[in-house]
Amino acid sequence: MWLTGKNNGEYDGGICWELIGVFSTEEKAVAACLNEYYFVGPVELDEVLPDETVEWPRCYYPKGLK
Repeated sequence: MWLTGKNNGEYDGGICWELIGVFSTEEKAVAACLNEYYFVGPVELDEVLPDETVEWPRCYYPKGLK
């Protein structure tokens, strides 16, 4: 599964974002990206993630925000 989100900038020292959708393929997730502030990344169902902040492997901005 792939998540699409929109980066809304920094908030209290962290990044604030909103969920756009969860898709069955990377292609569908990328198609939901309207501009450079949208990002996509893979997610696994029923997987508990670390409590500490970590970099999200394979998460990227298809339209260019770094």
